[in-house]
Amino acid sequence: MPRLPNSLLRKARNINSLLPALLGPCRDLTSAQNELRWLREHVHKEAKRRSKKGDTLAKADLLKTLVECRAKGFPLQYLLGSEFFGDLEIECRPGVLIPRPETAASVTHLAKLIGSAQNLPTELRVLDLCTGTGCIPLLFQNEFRSLRDNIALRLLGVDISRKAIALAIRNRRRLHQSNKDVYKTATAFMLADVLSNPFADSAIDSPLPLKSALNHRRLPAFWDILISNPPYISPDAFRTTTARSVRGFEPRLALVPPQEAGSSHVEKGDTFYPAIFQAAKDTEVKVVLLEVADLDQALRVARMAQMRNFDGVEIWCDQPDQVNDSIPEASHGIPIVGQGNGRSVVCWQGIGAEWLEKKAASIESRPMKEVLEQTLAPRFELERCADDTVRLPRFLFRARTQLVDEWGLPVKWSTQGDKKKS
Repeated sequence: MPRLPNSLLRKARNINSLLPALLGPCRDLTSAQNELRWLREHVHKEAKRRSKKGDTLAKADLLKTLVECRAKGFPLQYLLGSEFFGDLEIECRPGVLIPRPETAASVTHLAKLIGSAQNLPTELRVLDLCTGTGCIPLLFQNEFRSLRDNIALRLLGVDISRKAIALAIRNRRRLHQSNKDVYKTATAFMLADVLSNPFADSAIDSPLPLKSALNHRRLPAFWDILISNPPYISPDAFRTTTARSVRGFEPRLALVPPQEAGSSHVEKGDTFYPAIFQAAKDTEVKVVLLEVADLDQALRVARMAQMRNFDGVEIWCDQPDQVNDSIPEASHGIPIVGQGNGRSVVCWQGIGAEWLEKKAASIESRPMKEVLEQTLAPRFELERCADDTVRLPRFLFRARTQLVDEWGLPVKWSTQGDKKKS
């Protein structure tokens, strides 16, 4: 990190003796002044709160202590005790990941799309994996309710951290007290392990696997929307690219996925995504929204979605509600929506296409090669024969012309025990 010029330090000191210490984490005078103002307001509120209990507070000493902590890189959100996530003020505590504005932008955009959709079920079920502070289901609820009050909402946030679940419950309770009309919805938070195999042995005191936890709590097996901001930073990227305040003070558990032996075929930051896609399959969701680190990871995750037979996949940038004509699509024909960096992967199937105002895909409208490779081949074990032909079941006989035209291969067709050539 480059050193700060002495002239800037002198200017800051002339304004306020506490400002130079804040220039380290802030790097510019305007940001340092803003942080000092927020810290001073926080101290004033804390003193007022204590005075109601008959206690006194040395405000100058507390402000100096907070500035010293911030100068060491301690996150401002932990010092203030909260962070805005969209329009919501979410309580923050050490040991639980601080909500990010880019996540709020994606969740808000999704909630507005779903809130404007037709043909929603009478009860819309939203599952949030790796929920942390609970900010995602709480914001989705707030945004959806601003558009629709005729649809019942059921939201469930899941996390492996007991500290996170306790904080999420506290955030839900606080928001419910401030607006009982919006937060009357059934919103719950549950301890569970997204990565754990439900059929494997586990320690007695460890969280249950997700599927087992749903069954144990007698919660619905099927959901409509799955959202997740999982740990997605590789160990190398964590060491080299994250900010000092993130690396030193935010929970590594929420940032870096566990590295297991035998998982070399998966990028080290991508560990959670196959498990989340399996959860999406098990719960039969119609829409999936997954946060990622950057465009490269977004493309990898989008290709995972393509291989799992979703009807559509696209990548959302930091501001998905903004039009960006300069980059209409990325490699593999995956559309990129919005402005900024690649931030989320969105995929849908069935009625989910209608909810997102997308054209519903059908097997008949998709390229036959794609149908064979992604949908039919795994199910019917289609293989190329020794003479480089493809043997088809009888029900695909009518499609043989399209196969020849698109794939450029001669085609055999057969049913069980049938060896005829087309």
